[in-house]
Amino acid sequence: MLLKLIVKDFALIDDVEIEFKEGLNVLTGETGAGKSIIIDAIGMILGERASSEYVRAGKEFSVIEAIFEYDNTIIDNILAEMGIEQEDNLLIISRKITQQGKNYCRINGTSVPVSTLKSIGKYLVDIHGQHQHQSLLNPEKHLEMLDLLGGEEIQEKKDKVRSLYKKILDTENKLKDLIKARDEFLKYKEQLQFEVDELEKAQLKPGEDSILERELEILEHSDKILRSLSFSLLTLYEGDENNPAVIDNVAKVINVLEEVVDYFSPIKKDLDSLRNILYELEDVVSDLRDHSKTIDFEPGKLDEIQARISFLNRLKSKYNKSIDELIKYKEQAASKLDEALNIDEEIIKLENSLEILKQDYIKSALELHELRKTIASTFEKNISKELKDLGMKDVKFSVDINWIESEEGVEVKNKTVKIGERGLDTVEFLISTNPGEPLKPLAKIVSGGEASRILLALKSILAQIDNIPCLIFDEIDVGIGGRMSQIVGEKLFKISRNHQVLCVTHSPQIASLGDAHFCINKISNNDRTFTTVKEIKGEERIKEISRMLGGTEITDKTIAHAKEMLEMAEKIKRKY
Repeated sequence: MLLKLIVKDFALIDDVEIEFKEGLNVLTGETGAGKSIIIDAIGMILGERASSEYVRAGKEFSVIEAIFEYDNTIIDNILAEMGIEQEDNLLIISRKITQQGKNYCRINGTSVPVSTLKSIGKYLVDIHGQHQHQSLLNPEKHLEMLDLLGGEEIQEKKDKVRSLYKKILDTENKLKDLIKARDEFLKYKEQLQFEVDELEKAQLKPGEDSILERELEILEHSDKILRSLSFSLLTLYEGDENNPAVIDNVAKVINVLEEVVDYFSPIKKDLDSLRNILYELEDVVSDLRDHSKTIDFEPGKLDEIQARISFLNRLKSKYNKSIDELIKYKEQAASKLDEALNIDEEIIKLENSLEILKQDYIKSALELHELRKTIASTFEKNISKELKDLGMKDVKFSVDINWIESEEGVEVKNKTVKIGERGLDTVEFLISTNPGEPLKPLAKIVSGGEASRILLALKSILAQIDNIPCLIFDEIDVGIGGRMSQIVGEKLFKISRNHQVLCVTHSPQIASLGDAHFCINKISNNDRTFTTVKEIKGEERIKEISRMLGGTEITDKTIAHAKEMLEMAEKIKRKY
């Protein structure tokens, strides 16, 4: 609950500190005194949008601080994620708003973004006021309100439906991507197949063009090569009558040196060198002989190689790739063709998966639908009873649960129905406030006073199941008075037995039922105007109730009436 609120230099407020109590806290004061400013200040703590216009004239910044007591593991988890220390289930939230429009927010002394205030604030305080009537009249909010009544049971089913819906969307997106890929592939499939066939037929080999260039060079100079090899073999190994072979001459030199080496040792080293030279010459001769055998000048071989080289050059030019790159490109293109052949199979698999997901979704969504119908039936009875208690005895209230038909939806019970993360259902609250009138949407029927009572009736029901510790009602008594104000006050007091309630009111009947009463005044002093907030008791409270009863003039009669009203309020309180 909200333990303390400190507000400095905010709008008309100079410096105010309020210590709220358990139960029903009422805030009263004359029109324009600044009651709603207090609610606005709390809104800032809850992460509502701030403006430099809130900063009090002549001041550099506004500061708002609130101390909450809480018991909620969700808040604990948020604080843990933010690295914020927790102590004794207390939260100290502060917000500083500057003239330049900058915001500085802290939780337990740790700086946080405004969004964190909003994420935590919704678990601390629930504000209801005249502007909240708009959400009550907005059918978009009705499904959310109905689901709140279902507690954990409906939340589990909603989570399942949401999960299946997300899987459906993911599968549909994958299917769209595959179909798009298939359509794009079909545009160039023939061209790709032609290229694969052409490159496959070419039977390319890595580095083939370089190898052929070398072969061509050899063939073009084969005569000269053969003559060189023949001359070399003749000179080194074969010889003739006039020119003995080099090998023979070296062998002869070795023989004559061997005859004298024993007598002249200095030539031993030279002799060894000559022996090595002889061995190497023999190896050279063997290699030259082998080389000569490789020169095979077949008729037409030269033309064949030249034609192949010309063909390869055309391919390289056509694709602007080297031979090795062409081989890789062919493999990649062939792989794309294989993948494309599998796309249809993948599409069929995804379509089957999508159909299964949709059937699972429909089953879960129908279970959620039936649960909502059950909840709606109980809700209709409960809210009708609450509204009768609030003086709307002839009211008929109905929860209209429908499906939206859509060509892009799914087949459910012979209808093509739109699906969503919240299921198949749309919900709208219908009401008839007078006998014989047909049920119509809330927005077309209710007045401001009726909207206040319907909102209170709704909150009376929701308050039994939600765990938000602090509820704020800002002038929810608008448009009602007298006996009805008394009934509204009793409803608020009843809610305050399980929740802390803050209520800004003009109704003396509601104010008299408060566990704590705060009076808000606007004071002008030395050309300055500021708002004060003071908890009042005893005679001060009697005077305030008297003012609310009689306007600006307080008489003995209004004072007596105020005392009687407070005494009656104490009797009513004891019933709860």
